[in-house]
Amino acid sequence: MEKYHIALTEDEAALLAQIDLRDQLPPGTDGHAVYQSNRKPIVALLRSLTERGAIPEHRIRYFTDPDYKTGQTKGSRQELFERHNEGDEVYEHPNFKQYLRYFLFGPELSDSAILEFEKEISKPEWISGSDGIDLGKKAIKIARAHHIQKHKAADNFFKLALDMGISFSQADTIQGIVRRSSLK
Repeated sequence: MEKYHIALTEDEAALLAQIDLRDQLPPGTDGHAVYQSNRKPIVALLRSLTERGAIPEHRIRYFTDPDYKTGQTKGSRQELFERHNEGDEVYEHPNFKQYLRYFLFGPELSDSAILEFEKEISKPEWISGSDGIDLGKKAIKIARAHHIQKHKAADNFFKLALDMGISFSQADTIQGIVRRSSLK
């Protein structure tokens, strides 16, 4: 949904046009060549976005803050990359593309799933207490209706809640409810 996309300058749009953001490349595509051609424009795009403060703080924290990550492995997503990469290599790594997509475009949910979830919330700043539990249950219902897998649903409804202005603690509640659900 375009309302969650960040606005790009002309130069940033030109850099983005040079980047192949796909995780799965078609058969016969030289993955190493894609990696090599992505390296410089990704770093340049991130540098530009960072310099002008274009990436929302909660999206940056999703990558840099360990509290925004669930699972057994300790540390932030950035720290996990830094275990085997240093400096710009973190952002050049092919697995970083999923975070770049989030920085640029927000959660990876269909427009209709986003609209259904948005309909449940009139004032995000008023969400508290048991509202997070109820919204988690509604996210599960939406995920089932749209055939969204559990892990993807939990992570993306968490991201959507943050983008909508819901507090971290309530977004985390939503994510936990979906993660513990019986979704496949």
